[in-house]
Amino acid sequence: MRVSLLSASLFLSWIITKTALGAQELSTQSDSQKLEDLLSMEISVASARPSIPSEAPAVVSVITREEIEQSGARDLVDVLRTIPGFDFAVDIWGVVGLGFRGLWGHEGKIKLTVDGMGFNEIMYGNIPFSNHFPVENIERIEIIRGPGSSKYGNFAELAVINIVTQIGSETPGLKVTSTTGLYDAGFARENVAARYGKEIGSDGYFGVSLYGGMAQQSANTYHDPLGNSWDMKDNSDLKTQNAELVFHKGDFYAGFIYDHHKITYRDDYGYVIPENAHVSFTTYNGQLSYKSRITDNLSITPNFSLSVQQPWRKTDVRVEHPSYYDPTAYQYRLGLNVDWDINSNVSTLIGGNYEWQKASYGGDESSRYYLFSGGEQDARFDRYSLYNEWSVKTTYVNLTAGLRAEKNTGYDFSYAPRVCLIKTFDDLSLKLIYNHAFRAPAIEQLTDSIKTGVKLKDETSDNYEIEASYRISNTQNITGNLFYVRMHNAIVYNYDDVREMDNYINAGPVGSIGAELQYRIVDFWGHMTLNYSYYRPTERSAHYYNIPNKDSMFLGFPSHKVTIDAGYKVTKNLNVNTTLIFNSARYGFDEIDRNTGTPVVNRHSPELVANLYLLYKNAFCKGFDIGFGIYDIFATNHSYSQPYNGGHAALPGPGREYVLRLSYIPPI
Repeated sequence: MRVSLLSASLFLSWIITKTALGAQELSTQSDSQKLEDLLSMEISVASARPSIPSEAPAVVSVITREEIEQSGARDLVDVLRTIPGFDFAVDIWGVVGLGFRGLWGHEGKIKLTVDGMGFNEIMYGNIPFSNHFPVENIERIEIIRGPGSSKYGNFAELAVINIVTQIGSETPGLKVTSTTGLYDAGFARENVAARYGKEIGSDGYFGVSLYGGMAQQSANTYHDPLGNSWDMKDNSDLKTQNAELVFHKGDFYAGFIYDHHKITYRDDYGYVIPENAHVSFTTYNGQLSYKSRITDNLSITPNFSLSVQQPWRKTDVRVEHPSYYDPTAYQYRLGLNVDWDINSNVSTLIGGNYEWQKASYGGDESSRYYLFSGGEQDARFDRYSLYNEWSVKTTYVNLTAGLRAEKNTGYDFSYAPRVCLIKTFDDLSLKLIYNHAFRAPAIEQLTDSIKTGVKLKDETSDNYEIEASYRISNTQNITGNLFYVRMHNAIVYNYDDVREMDNYINAGPVGSIGAELQYRIVDFWGHMTLNYSYYRPTERSAHYYNIPNKDSMFLGFPSHKVTIDAGYKVTKNLNVNTTLIFNSARYGFDEIDRNTGTPVVNRHSPELVANLYLLYKNAFCKGFDIGFGIYDIFATNHSYSQPYNGGHAALPGPGREYVLRLSYIPPI
């Protein structure tokens, strides 16, 4: 049955592609502009000034609102799994995190921002993903597939994901969306999203968005390394509430986001516990800025941002229990940017920030496990950063060069230079990129190193990338890149069995080398995007990530991944979309040898996950859209392996799911 279903999926993709390619000659000029729109879309994730992808000083990917809508993506996991290099794995407590190019980015190495506001929690640097961030209100996602430390500082060592919401892009009007999902075995999800935006005069905008989501992590069963089981059906809640406000008038901008994400779990640190437990992540983000235009070529922008967070909050056990955790973290930042266009070919950005960070534990019980050094409930740190970026255009090559210098009172001086050379020959674009990036210890890692007397060093990395992009025709484009990354003093998670507490250590060098490829065609009949990514370890001194007797890959992440996203316009309003995600074998420590008590590594076979989604626009009336999809058609039941030797078996993923999505944009 599995073979026949696999054949059916491949046949479906072939039919869509064959039909599309056969109709390619019938394309019109207006339709062929769609690829042009994608290639000429300005993005701001990679540099001080907006640029089109081929001129951005980084390897970048852009996912548009239309692509998200047509694919029927349920959450950010669905979207990012189709991007070269990205994949997901399990940490602890039911939390699913992100990896990139074979490396575990969940440990504060991948930065996520929403309308410019950061979502890495500052106690550890983590981001939980499953059914968390609402895709229904996204306008586009801009991704640096590579370091962003020079621009963003900490947590941007491997990659940067910038979500631009519909109100963040100042979309007017009202939109309401409902997403309902059912597994083969019961309830899967119920998400409701709404946004409203209104223009204020000729130079202003006000927008608000709301989101509430309830989902089940899976309807399958988790088996821990000792063989104990947890039936996740109706027993693995993922609850999210999110609200955002945006106000813009002239050169003044204000934004605010509230986000609360709560997970029900029983997998704990890998071994099933007898009763349900809960962990929550709460974030309040705000930012203000005013762009003062001194001359036509010179502007000064002071800015202020704040973030109040309660990450990894677990209070459903007694305060003296090792897993009781009740932190509140505060971060206030003052910044100033000076933006100067020296002439039409040379520009520079000079800026600086001061950050004040504080963390506190709730309550005053001395029996609690988590206290800062000296038994204190509070810890405070200051951080200073300066950065400068130059953009120089010449007849021969375009140059972007930047440098960021950062000092925190809790760790050593950090710096992040980058250089990018770009040369364009008609339809061919070439990039040569070097980044020296860093990942500095977060608050808990700083305070733990003070308590143990072993000071953590900054993790640093050297990154080399080459990219070539060629426009084959008005409807086709192909892009390929090679990368090499070597990390030094890798900061890795560890569990101290003696103290029964989390801690972090500096490990030896770790790195990877590989290649990524994308082919894209957009025409009047629809679209197809084919992605391939490959990595291989180059440094394996951080044994935590290694597979015994296998040096061709790291734990948790496949070395090969192929994705196909193909959409066919059956009629003007009806679109059929199929998404295929193939990954090669993965490995994880899923069992314990009962005789020796040592972990046993298991091989997870190569797998194919296939999704099918039908979107009918303007059904019944203009602005009312209906979408229906089947996800994981073949019941592959993809799971999330743990990408380090931490005693956690693979956590079941969603499995086969039937989704109905309704959205309405009234004519107001």
